[in-house]
Amino acid sequence: MNNLDRIRLTECPRDAQQGLPYTIPPEKRAAYINELMQVGFEVIDFGSFVSPKAVPQMAESAKVLEGIHKEGSPTKLLAIIGNPRGATEAAAQQKVDVLGFPYSISNTFLERNIHSDSSKVLHALHEIADISQSNGKELRVYISMAFGNPYGDEWSEFIVQDAVYLLAGKGVQTITLSDTTGLGTREVIYKLFKTLIPRFPEVELGLHLHTQPQEAIGKIDAAWQAGCRSFDGVINGFGGCPLTGYELLGNLNTLTLLQYCRDKNIATGLNENRMEQIVAAYPNFDGLRS
Repeated sequence: MNNLDRIRLTECPRDAQQGLPYTIPPEKRAAYINELMQVGFEVIDFGSFVSPKAVPQMAESAKVLEGIHKEGSPTKLLAIIGNPRGATEAAAQQKVDVLGFPYSISNTFLERNIHSDSSKVLHALHEIADISQSNGKELRVYISMAFGNPYGDEWSEFIVQDAVYLLAGKGVQTITLSDTTGLGTREVIYKLFKTLIPRFPEVELGLHLHTQPQEAIGKIDAAWQAGCRSFDGVINGFGGCPLTGYELLGNLNTLTLLQYCRDKNIATGLNENRMEQIVAAYPNFDGLRS
């Protein structure tokens, strides 16, 4: 099968766990990541280097890293960071491969999520890009609210295109369009990827969805048919962003992604037997609480 038809999956336990009403001890978070490391995901979004006051569920991510075993696994580890200080801390971790930065075209969400705005975020991004490059880390930038805006901020497909143009001009080669509050329709998802992918062939454009389960397949298909090959998911669809001011919607279920791939005969490269064992062992995160 042509490599262009192979889907690249990022599993996001960080996004699943950050919305929990309790915290999981770092050693148990590490044990769960070690299980995922055997599945064959392209990337695992394992944790974040942000203020523990803002996201207490992700405190002690450095300690989580200490317990993660990367030997024999091709999977890269991604850490979310919100500012240059977090980038410096994450980049100092040998096991971290990718820094993930939550850019947004919504000023309201920038303030809610990382206490920034459209001017300050570009200055921070410049510093973060330098930190990533000097430490040999990849940089992935998420464009939050890429498919709509619930706050009344101005939104259009042209604003999203301008954001990608701006980021690509700064050398960002991996950009993930994020539907943080589930506003994206199949039509908008298809149109954006169909427009952006040929315009930015040097950029890997991906999709991160928070979605109603019944809408997931249609949105996956819209992105895939438009040429998107990089998708984020969470086993069983847990989580969502707790900083939007809206009820958690849930992430795109990785199991739904895999079902789509089976139906379309799309290669994933994953050990699905190992995946089934993890699903059976961890129907939710309650067993990791203590």
